[in-house]
Amino acid sequence: RAVEGGEKDEFAEAFSMSQIDQRPRAVYQVAAAYPSSLRAQSVEGVVTLIFVVDETGRVVNPRVEKSTHTEFEAPALEAVRQWRFEPAVKAGKRVSCRMRVPVRFQPR
Repeated sequence: RAVEGGEKDEFAEAFSMSQIDQRPRAVYQVAAAYPSSLRAQSVEGVVTLIFVVDETGRVVNPRVEKSTHTEFEAPALEAVRQWRFEPAVKAGKRVSCRMRVPVRFQPR
């Protein structure tokens, strides 16, 4: 279905985890950059992202669902956009699937 601006709503068209036979499997993940503004304070945090993994294994339309600190949101989104997956499978076919992933930030 289309949303404003003519772009399709990937979330509405993607399957949920309960509807698929095989979950997407991460094949490439980069770590999110820890914001230097928070490193000196040794702040820990979590950003929960929701996104779609499409039939090719690419991350589509990542969004912040919730976060402990807004400063962590941009680096979490930037990292997740680079992730690649083995796509979800339903009835032997590659399908797009909705995912929810926590991205943790811990000072070293």
